[in-house]
Amino acid sequence: MKTKNILICVSGLTPQIVTETLFCLAYKEKKQIDEVYVLTTKRGRDVILGRDKHPATPKTLLKDEIENLCKKYKIKKPLFEENDTHIIVAKEEAIELPDIRSDRDNILFPNKICEFLRNKSSDPDNVLYCSITGGRKSMSVHLANALSIFARENDRLVHVLTKEEHEFKGFYPQSKEEIKDLELADLPFVRLRPILSAEIKRPDLLTSNFDDIVKYTQAQLKILAPSNRMSLDIEKRELRFSNDSIVLEPMEFLFYYFFVDSKLRGTNKISVYNFIGDETKNQFIEYYTNFFPNIEIKERDWYTNGFSKEDFRTKRSKVNSKISELISDPDLCSFFLIDVHKKYGESTYYIKAEKDRFSIKY
Repeated sequence: MKTKNILICVSGLTPQIVTETLFCLAYKEKKQIDEVYVLTTKRGRDVILGRDKHPATPKTLLKDEIENLCKKYKIKKPLFEENDTHIIVAKEEAIELPDIRSDRDNILFPNKICEFLRNKSSDPDNVLYCSITGGRKSMSVHLANALSIFARENDRLVHVLTKEEHEFKGFYPQSKEEIKDLELADLPFVRLRPILSAEIKRPDLLTSNFDDIVKYTQAQLKILAPSNRMSLDIEKRELRFSNDSIVLEPMEFLFYYFFVDSKLRGTNKISVYNFIGDETKNQFIEYYTNFFPNIEIKERDWYTNGFSKEDFRTKRSKVNSKISELISDPDLCSFFLIDVHKKYGESTYYIKAEKDRFSIKY
């Protein structure tokens, strides 16, 4: 399919930034912009529609000014309609956000931006041009932060610059001097999507708000640090994380080793029913024979009768408790605990961290 270039702007009381950005992209850079969207407030929408009564705000329709710009400079007109699809206002239930001032406003607005960018970036044929020139500074920050999470390689973060004497005179340049002085700056930013590429498609993350996605992303970045690895020393029965270590009882160590070894072999999720079967009992007998041959196990109940559900719950609780002592950061710790995916009658247990976060010393 043909690539679709999409201009996304945040705007407050100066919708001129929309046409100025469009001019720089379409006329100066020769990038055909196919669609325009504006993220704004209730009052910002009134300004875009020429309805705001303050004497300092423009009284013409942004849509008309886009058409005038395209006519004057022979630019193909992008799709921009005066509706909720193209003029996007954050809402709480049915109440539209009048401005971005309170802490609550700074939750609602980024949630809306996040929802919008997630949707537009899900189409591989869309290329996003996000302008942070307009609106309150907090609006620009929210757009930049959301783009950092969802941007692909070709998506851009831009800012329109001009000389002070030309600011807000009109919606687009009227002279060669104004054309020369109007510039579009590309702003570098960190693209986190490769880290989150699989998670972005998860149903729970798709419905999460911006704050939750930021917390999740922060946790993902922590786990990527080279020092954040779990080492299992079999001879010492030791778990080592970064510069800290903890020694476990033989069965506790082997219980954790069982989950790590299963992950390394490609079996990530284990049910209680898998654990209490004869195959797992034999696996533990083999562990003891190979790793701890001096420990007598034949007199132990599990050696004869296998493991019970209560054995599983007790061992998981003890191991997780000691791992929580070893790793003080709760975000990091959550990746190395024996976690549970709850499903009635079919719950499975697993360790979140990827295979490369583990090493085993035999």
